[in-house]
Amino acid sequence: MAEESLLKYYERHIKELTKRLRRVFVTWFVSILLFISFPASVLNLETFLSGEYVPLAVFIVERVSNYVLQSSLLSNARVVFIAERLNVGFELWFLSAFVLSLLVAIPVLLFEIWRFIEPGLYEHEKKAFKKAFVPIVGSFMGGCLFGYFILVPIILRAFLAIMSWFNIQPMVSYMDFIAFILSTVVFSGIFMVTPFIIYVLISVGLIPVEPFIKYRAPIYVAIYVIAAIITPDGGSMGSAILAIPIIVLFEIVIQLAKRKASEKGRSCCRQ
Repeated sequence: MAEESLLKYYERHIKELTKRLRRVFVTWFVSILLFISFPASVLNLETFLSGEYVPLAVFIVERVSNYVLQSSLLSNARVVFIAERLNVGFELWFLSAFVLSLLVAIPVLLFEIWRFIEPGLYEHEKKAFKKAFVPIVGSFMGGCLFGYFILVPIILRAFLAIMSWFNIQPMVSYMDFIAFILSTVVFSGIFMVTPFIIYVLISVGLIPVEPFIKYRAPIYVAIYVIAAIITPDGGSMGSAILAIPIIVLFEIVIQLAKRKASEKGRSCCRQ
């Protein structure tokens, strides 16, 4: 009987999880169809009336790439884009729609995961996660904006400057260019949000703060190494630009966690 009740317990949770993941999938599927097929020309009445058709995903990615190339850091850059294959346009079309639809689906995924695990959390854990929701989302968005407005132009400027040393005319695959922008922006957002997530986990007692204090130096070296891996230049400039803000955030998180742990220790001693 105990095994049957346990099995029913797990079945109920699996059904609940399946139902919530289905909502995420529907959101992602509808979003990708929208980005693939919705005509961006609707946004411009003159273009729409002329009968020109440009999918929304293509419109957004084109605006993103144009903004990067028109950045003040790249004002004198002359880049020639090439297509490596005849079907590269279709690949870019679907890649753009896929990435943009993920940006829509990820908040829904986080919300559904939260609703799934919320009943099993203690009250102090619920409060900690609710307080951290806005900073976590804000840090992710801030990291994405940091990658887009600062990191991407600086890395591109470094690439082009090194090419100029050898009198090389930059002829770049457009697929590589868009993939570079998207990967840098997404990884920058993920990297920036990591310290906040660790702070929440320390606050609710799921992980201790002591290992982060003890192994602080190796952690910071690892952050720099990871930054060197995920930034396409793989050199000191882009890696330092991404790693230094993360290291500063990590140090702030460690200091706040130490203070919170000491306050808990003092309150326990008083009791």
